[in-house]
Amino acid sequence: MDKLKDAAIAENWDSALPRKSYEKLERVETSNEWFEIYKLPKDVFAIYEPGHFQEVISFLIIGEKKAILLDTGMGIGNIHKLVHSLTDKEIEVVNSHSHFDHIGENYKFPKISILEDVNAVTTLEKGYTEEELKPHVTSEMFAKTPPKDFIAETYRMPSCEFDLLHEGDVLDLGNRKLKVIHTPGHSSDSIMLHDEENRILFTGDTFYPGALYAHFDEPFYGKSNLEIYLNSLQKIANDVVPHIDYMYCSHNEPVNEPRLIVEAMKALQAILDNKASYQRDESGLRRYDFDGFAVITKD
Repeated sequence: MDKLKDAAIAENWDSALPRKSYEKLERVETSNEWFEIYKLPKDVFAIYEPGHFQEVISFLIIGEKKAILLDTGMGIGNIHKLVHSLTDKEIEVVNSHSHFDHIGENYKFPKISILEDVNAVTTLEKGYTEEELKPHVTSEMFAKTPPKDFIAETYRMPSCEFDLLHEGDVLDLGNRKLKVIHTPGHSSDSIMLHDEENRILFTGDTFYPGALYAHFDEPFYGKSNLEIYLNSLQKIANDVVPHIDYMYCSHNEPVNEPRLIVEAMKALQAILDNKASYQRDESGLRRYDFDGFAVITKD
């Protein structure tokens, strides 16, 4: 069996850019060169960072009384300034989970909420240091030049104050409500947001069209768990997928078909049943490739 160099970070990862699916979306012009902004159905903006390997996507969800910003991105570009140019409503931040690529500018916002989880609380209380983030801002991680005021050597994420969320909490934006669904697996603090009336599911990192990471077991990322991940996908496939038309994902491509949750559920079951083929990388990680996504596990 040929070994991959790195199961989690594909060689020539930037060769997939620009992704053709974005041609079908309504792009919003901005003077900010780091972000790309797309207007999605039902008063949602996708805020995409294609210049970095993570290709993270934050979502600005507009309500009648206020707006929710789902994640604050990498902290490489100024998302705080950007979102305030898109709406004059009060903006509250909700973190889909506490990984560094989703909380980069938390400290700039007055109200942040995250799931009540030991790892999440610890992460937001301490932030991320320059030393921890150094591997993520090497030249190989960038597909384009970062903003002029970004300095890799001093890249860090300060601690922030925050409120705690719980399974079943409802975020009321006035004319729309977002229900918090705990979906551990990728991380213990992962959540999705379900906009029942508008039939939208915001998936965070529990699903997106790319390599789904289920191999973490370290202080920086916390601990993944494949069995728990499967349970989360089963819950969403059974209880939520029949009631959604739109699935908005937090990496690579924002708009995806709800049926992919079911496909991911089947994929994780096949992995646990030892019925899926894989490749190993030089560090011992396994990469399982499926149609439209992959799954990374420990060997």
